[in-house]
Amino acid sequence: MIVFAREVFLCKCSTHVPASDAGDRLARELRFLRGGAEHLKMLDPAHHNAEHVEDFRARLARGEHWLLGLLGDRVATYTWLHTRPRCEYPYLPGCAFDLPDDFGYGYDAWTPPELRGAGLRRRAFAEELRVLRDAGRAWEASYFVAHQLEGARRSLALAGIAIEALWRVSLAPDRHLEAAPLVPAPGARPAFTPRS
Repeated sequence: MIVFAREVFLCKCSTHVPASDAGDRLARELRFLRGGAEHLKMLDPAHHNAEHVEDFRARLARGEHWLLGLLGDRVATYTWLHTRPRCEYPYLPGCAFDLPDDFGYGYDAWTPPELRGAGLRRRAFAEELRVLRDAGRAWEASYFVAHQLEGARRSLALAGIAIEALWRVSLAPDRHLEAAPLVPAPGARPAFTPRS
């Protein structure tokens, strides 16, 4: 789901979380795999048009990890992961951060509307942390829109996942980005010049 926002938080989560099968029956039935070009045909065309598919094809060509959560042969949730040194939030133009070497980045998580609220994303988030841990990363960076952060914190806490907000980024009335550090975050730095 694309969420345009005037305020987002760059957050981190430790990739070392306890294994959990928390969630309802559907969440426990999720099967995870690394998606490839052959899985693009599984995307629901009601939610993924030709432009989405081509964008996903380009991400795969860049070597990004497409974490698919399947119920049977249906895509029930997915997340994109990469370990490049910069993470961008394209829905707040110009918002990007340089990350330390022990970080990975998770973005564009999606679940069909009719399956939301069943704990699928919580279970998938734990799996994406495992994927990044296996890739040698200690932390996952993610952006959370301001009005979604507290709900995400409460939900992920049910799986033993703690979200720590590192930076608050907002769009000023004059369209410049403002960035405020919330905790010491060595190495996680704006890749833009914040307005002072």
